[in-house]
Amino acid sequence: LYQTMKLALLVVGAVAGGTAASPRFDTCASISGVVLGVGHNLPKATVSSMDECCTACQKMSQCQSWTYHDDGSCYLHDQTEPVRVEANVTSGVPRGTLPPTIPPTPPAPPAGPMGTPSGPDACTPGTPGTKFKFCDGSLSMDDRLDDLVPRINVGDIASQLTARQSAPLPDLGLPSYYWGTNAIHGLQNVGCLNTSQCPTSFPAPCALAASFNMSLTYDMGNILGRELRAYYNAKVHNSLDTWSPTININRDPRWGRNVESPGEDPLVVGSYGTAYTQGLQQYTGSEKVVQAVVTLKHFLAYSIESYNNVTRHNVDVKVSAYDLANTYEPAWEMLVKTGKALGVMCSYNAVNGLPTCGNPALNETLRGDWGFEGYMTSDSDSCGNIVEGHPDGNGGPPRPTNGTDATRQCLMGGTDIDSGETYRNNLAVAVLDGELDPKYARLGLRNAYRMRMKMGLFDPTVDNTYKHIGTDVVGSAEHQAASLLAAKKAMVLLKKGPLPFPKGKKVAVIGQSVTQTVMYTGNYDGPLCPPPAKGASCYPTLADAVNATNTGGSMTVVDNTDVDKATAAAKWADYVILAVDNARDGGGEGHDRYTIGLSSDQIALANAVISANANTAMILINGGIIAIDDLKDSAPAILEAFMPGVHGGTAMAATIFGENNPGGKMPVTMYHSSYINATDFLSMSMVNRSYRYYTGTPLYPFGYGLSYTTFDVKWATPPPAPHVVTSSAAPLTNYSVTVTNTGTVEGDEVVIAYTKPTITPALKQSVGDAPIELKRVFGFQRVTLAPGASTTLTFELTTEHLGLVSADGHMSLHPSEFEVVFSRGHGDDLFAPVAVVPDGGRALRIKTLRKWW
Repeated sequence: LYQTMKLALLVVGAVAGGTAASPRFDTCASISGVVLGVGHNLPKATVSSMDECCTACQKMSQCQSWTYHDDGSCYLHDQTEPVRVEANVTSGVPRGTLPPTIPPTPPAPPAGPMGTPSGPDACTPGTPGTKFKFCDGSLSMDDRLDDLVPRINVGDIASQLTARQSAPLPDLGLPSYYWGTNAIHGLQNVGCLNTSQCPTSFPAPCALAASFNMSLTYDMGNILGRELRAYYNAKVHNSLDTWSPTININRDPRWGRNVESPGEDPLVVGSYGTAYTQGLQQYTGSEKVVQAVVTLKHFLAYSIESYNNVTRHNVDVKVSAYDLANTYEPAWEMLVKTGKALGVMCSYNAVNGLPTCGNPALNETLRGDWGFEGYMTSDSDSCGNIVEGHPDGNGGPPRPTNGTDATRQCLMGGTDIDSGETYRNNLAVAVLDGELDPKYARLGLRNAYRMRMKMGLFDPTVDNTYKHIGTDVVGSAEHQAASLLAAKKAMVLLKKGPLPFPKGKKVAVIGQSVTQTVMYTGNYDGPLCPPPAKGASCYPTLADAVNATNTGGSMTVVDNTDVDKATAAAKWADYVILAVDNARDGGGEGHDRYTIGLSSDQIALANAVISANANTAMILINGGIIAIDDLKDSAPAILEAFMPGVHGGTAMAATIFGENNPGGKMPVTMYHSSYINATDFLSMSMVNRSYRYYTGTPLYPFGYGLSYTTFDVKWATPPPAPHVVTSSAAPLTNYSVTVTNTGTVEGDEVVIAYTKPTITPALKQSVGDAPIELKRVFGFQRVTLAPGASTTLTFELTTEHLGLVSADGHMSLHPSEFEVVFSRGHGDDLFAPVAVVPDGGRALRIKTLRKWW
């Protein structure tokens, strides 16, 4: 939930004799809580106070605004716009008054209040509910719901369908329930236990996806589910559903929430989400009780925060039928059908004329086409956005309405839970006035209570394995070891150079993030360290970890972008670790990035350090990608760490010194910084986006990643030559490849399988006015091999893997030829031919898109 943010205007004035002088609007006017001139950075200043930051700006003719961070850093900008909200900063102008208006960009949502249990579980002996049939565990769940739902008075329905906390109903013995514990990579909406145990925090999804090892994601989901159960069982938090994972595609590197996305490929994103979901829920479709419930977010086609005055709250994105079917829906379908996800969050935006939270066709896609059996919640407060009105389907002005109509649209669109005040303020009135058929409100109750029953919260006397999870699991050594392993497996080696470094040498550790572990964690951090420690201060920084790992050696640290100090340190050292990041380039929830390259001060720093020492390893710490441009060639070694989490310092140091052999691959394409000039961020078209459509030369492609050892991939058995598919009922085809570690150290390798169509005039005509993917992932596997060891990997090719989506959004088998490609992201690939010859010689439909526009 968003809390109202009041921006206090501060004016730096002179103080004399203990009395404040009149405000001086001619110099250093400032405002707290915002950054002015996002993305338009001049060289960073070294200062010790906010006043000095303003003075540094005054001395530079190009400087139009300055931003002082509470950590002491000072950023200078050559513009006053764009603006973003950010905590712990003060911004201002060198002279004159502040800009007349500050755009009303909302802050990123803070951690919500910890859920407060109001009493024992429903149906606990001695509570009022036990006299009703809904507490009879011998009945089916549907029979119990048939009894419970009609007992809720119209005036109480909204209280049960409002997040975050649904109110208790004492007359029925129903306690309060807290909807939506954020758990992107660790539990957020809780506190550390009074035993000083804090929940386990993992690498951010952008990093974990780089491992291409979904068993790690499954383990994370299971650990988060177990820790959530532990909090519930201890009666210190009354929630068992998470508002996670995020399964939106990394559509464009400027999106502010790419740190939460598992990547740019629909199958990889779907596989990540499925592993997380299966781990957390422990549900395959038949179990009576689940460990916890996921809430997939954000449904649908959501990847705009705030860009050029277009925000997630007012945008009606225009998505072609082709892109909807081929990019934006596949991961969701996989999560519902295969992952058995029991929760979905509709997004702020509208899609093709209708708000996602008030779109009956999308609800029918979920429940009718894909078999979704769970609940749906709004984002905070997506239903309220309907009141303000999204632009209409032709890109026209907003169409505002009132709260009762917004409530009607959301409930009829399948939104069971409103995270906000829209239902609370309007639902009863809408029903009593006849504007809303109460059956939709009661259907929302039914879906919401079904989830609570499925978690076992209406059966306190019936034993299940999850009731025995104690608080000893919270932040346990076993869970921390899993987080550290995930961080190590997420490392992606882009350029080997002098890596790994020998131990016992003089090492310089340079960069603004090398002494701040919190800069490795991403967003949606929960409590990481017990009080009085702040942030992630109880975990090793990169500098700490290097000092511990480099046994017998010495170290110097420069934790800023001072070129002179960094150059001197680099010249002193035998080896240099240079960390660069994009923590302050504008990206985050509520605000998108305007640049994707490094800030000018970090470019100057990198160039100076690399020139001073040829044994430099550059580490990239980032959510959305950093376009390193010329540094790709000049940096001797490059390690991509993404956001490796609280154990990131340890994982990066272990990798640099060879204790960990990196084996991750890029889950996204690293473009040149000029990429943003060739694509319209606000366009949802996938043309020229991702490895599937991008025709340019990237800095590093999707799937790229090296190792400290070498590998070879060969056919284990000769592939069919060529394999021919004639119908949707064609049998599966298996391809087997043998991977061998041909090097001298143990290491991991990832093999990615693609289908690659041969694009011909006939195929273009067959699919109509629709793009054709250059290639598409249909499988991937990661293996660990000792030197000289081999293993055989088998990949299944289905007819759907050969389906192509046409302009109308329908997938068909088109007369076509493909190559099946097996790749390590570099080196030689393996190819096998496939011919698609549909019966009758014409396209054969295998999947239909449901449209509403």
